[in-house]
Amino acid sequence: MIKPDRQTIYDKFHGHCAYCGDPIHITKMQVDHIICKANFEMTIQTGWKIPVFLRHLTIDDLNHIDNLFPSCGFCNNWKNGFDIETFREELGEQINRLKKQSANYRMAKRYGQVMEMIKPIVFYFELIEAKEANK
Repeated sequence: MIKPDRQTIYDKFHGHCAYCGDPIHITKMQVDHIICKANFEMTIQTGWKIPVFLRHLTIDDLNHIDNLFPSCGFCNNWKNGFDIETFREELGEQINRLKKQSANYRMAKRYGQVMEMIKPIVFYFELIEAKEANK
């Protein structure tokens, strides 16, 4: 049986990863701590890089529903212990890293097989929040 807490987290974005927006099955969903476990106490105490929507959390709120997002395994593994803004910056660096480190990428680009689209990283949860705010 699926735990109600897990179902509640899953339902936050209607079965989609909060970061990339891909649909995920509840059995494949990973629960991401937005403010990671390892840095939670220090982050709450200092207030450093706390997203606006989490500023109400206290030292006892590691597993508060607001600090938990549904995530696909791919995004959760990439995010790891990063805060949201550092995760965004890391994702934004991927094309630069590919250019420097991948001869396959450079060759594919040279022959028109790859088109770079440099754009701001906007997470799915931000798109959903903006959509709901405009209703």
